[in-house]
Amino acid sequence: MPSAADFFGSLIFGAIGLGVLLYGKSVGSVVKMGLGAAMLGCSYLITESWLLWTSGVVLTLLLLKWRE
Repeated sequence: MPSAADFFGSLIFGAIGLGVLLYGKSVGSVVKMGLGAAMLGCSYLITESWLLWTSGVVLTLLLLKWRE
């Protein structure tokens, strides 16, 4: 059974990743689609809480830093 931190981390970063993936698809940005897909993949594939939160925050910061 996953902990609350795992559940909320997957929920938060999965939702952000899906939104970024769909937004990147609508504007035709391959980088944003890649970051969104990476966030979705992290939320499903990473099982350690600290690694999930760290990778999610790093990918979110990359998304905020990347401007096209």
